[in-house]
Amino acid sequence: DDARKALAAVRATGGRYGAGHIVDVLMGALTDKVTRARHDALDVFATGTNRKREEWQSLIRQLVAGEYLDMGIGGYGGLNVARKGRALLEGEGRFDFRPTMKRKKEERAARETASVSPDDVDPSLLVALKQLRLRLAKERQAPAYVIFSDRSLIDMAERKPRNRNEFAEVHGVGAAKLKAFAEIFLDAIRAHEGAADAAETTMTPQVMDRADDA
Repeated sequence: DDARKALAAVRATGGRYGAGHIVDVLMGALTDKVTRARHDALDVFATGTNRKREEWQSLIRQLVAGEYLDMGIGGYGGLNVARKGRALLEGEGRFDFRPTMKRKKEERAARETASVSPDDVDPSLLVALKQLRLRLAKERQAPAYVIFSDRSLIDMAERKPRNRNEFAEVHGVGAAKLKAFAEIFLDAIRAHEGAADAAETTMTPQVMDRADDA
């Protein structure tokens, strides 16, 4: 039902607005943009007060990842209802929302201020992600942080997302970055994991041979 609310809000606002504005409409926020567009007069206005802002943001990211919503031309954040989304609005299909795990306030604050060198991150994967970020930044003639911040790459290396839904939960991944970079970084993570598995498989017989010799 909440997925349908989000889809209805995207459709009612004309498919020209980003996730932030859609969440404002759902939560009944009287921002300048909402009032100027007269979106406070829509039937969908304030229908989403049952959820917190971050929950709606997560839900919309998952709708994009699941191809119920897609980005407008140019990928600058404007959301449109995709074919699967139209079917869901008509009562067909199913969408399963995966809630983000809640953290205590102090844990969240510690994460915000944490050093960007956690001990439990695979250093070789983090290096590979940073190299990929640098290559993409050079191709786009943009600063590296525009692609992803260090914190986003660390979270990516910790989570090791396996699909678009999991990638959508990485810190700093909004709808635009999900569309632009998900498959590129997912491929890099898969390649790294595959190389690590291959190396482990190659080393195992050698270790066993040394054990037999002993």
